[in-house]
Amino acid sequence: MQAEIIEIIRSNPHISRKEMASLLDSTPYSVKYHLGQLTNKGIIKHEGATKAGKWIILLKKD
Repeated sequence: MQAEIIEIIRSNPHISRKEMASLLDSTPYSVKYHLGQLTNKGIIKHEGATKAGKWIILLKKD
């Protein structure tokens, strides 16, 4: 799921967790968990306000 999340962020950095959950046919809580894992690993970060911010990919995941 984390690779799919990275691809979604790459195509739309301003996407919300709720929108990601819908695209992945998952729950917002599950998406929140995986976003937290990716953030803790230093792969992504969220910049800006909660609703107006965007996701940034820090590392390329091969």
